[in-house]
Amino acid sequence: MKQVLSKMTHEVPYQDGHVSWYEFGKPLSNKLPLVLLHGGHGSWEHWFHNVEGLSQHFHVLVPDMPGYGASSLFDSQLQSGVLDPLKVTMDSLLGVNQAVNIAGFSFGSFVAAHLTNQRQNIHQLALLGGAGHGGPRRPRGDLLAWRDLYANQDWGGLREVMRKNLFLHMISTDERVDDLAIRIHQDACLATRFRSRHLSRAGGLAQALEGYAGKVLMIYGEHDVTCTPEYVIEKIIEGHPRRSIELIKDAGHWVMYEKPDQVNCSLIQWFEESS
Repeated sequence: MKQVLSKMTHEVPYQDGHVSWYEFGKPLSNKLPLVLLHGGHGSWEHWFHNVEGLSQHFHVLVPDMPGYGASSLFDSQLQSGVLDPLKVTMDSLLGVNQAVNIAGFSFGSFVAAHLTNQRQNIHQLALLGGAGHGGPRRPRGDLLAWRDLYANQDWGGLREVMRKNLFLHMISTDERVDDLAIRIHQDACLATRFRSRHLSRAGGLAQALEGYAGKVLMIYGEHDVTCTPEYVIEKIIEGHPRRSIELIKDAGHWVMYEKPDQVNCSLIQWFEESS
């Protein structure tokens, strides 16, 4: 199994808990730090295949967002439960006045867009598999329930459901659902306490970006079941000269897991242009 670059873990206090941040690489005098935000039912490991390559170009910081992974759950509201603790702990790590670039995946894209209204010095965004567009989806089928299998310690059944759900929602072909993807997904699902699905489905991404003057790159896999790219182009991209979209061929929703080298190249080019 591929191992990632050694990381430094920071448990940054917030209220009566903490947000876990993972640091890859070192600060660079000529490059802005790059913050990566994972998706719903996720953890920092949504970026498992990307952090090593990206950290050769940027100082990379990746949280387990509040209510996910090793981070505390504060409450069930987007503002007080996710945005406020992320902003405060990011500022604790980097400094209030430090400009940053952010790449968000799925629900993390929705969070990144909202953070632009909370933190003035977010220089540039990349939104991968962006949630909150409010448009049509292309589901392959309903996700399968897994909690009873976990409660009954049916580990074989649990693994098979995780594998099927990854194909239904995250990865474009069944043969790409490998052991690592299943392990990451299962660990993240078991640790998820913040429920994001209703937020992701309700829309609001375009509205969150209305006041943001920076550049926005949206990246989708061509087989992403969570959107129709044509809708995103019409409702979010068109009429905004500082926004652009890239479709990654032969990839699904978890686009940076399926096509890490291609996505890393796109992100490196996008964010190096902003430095």
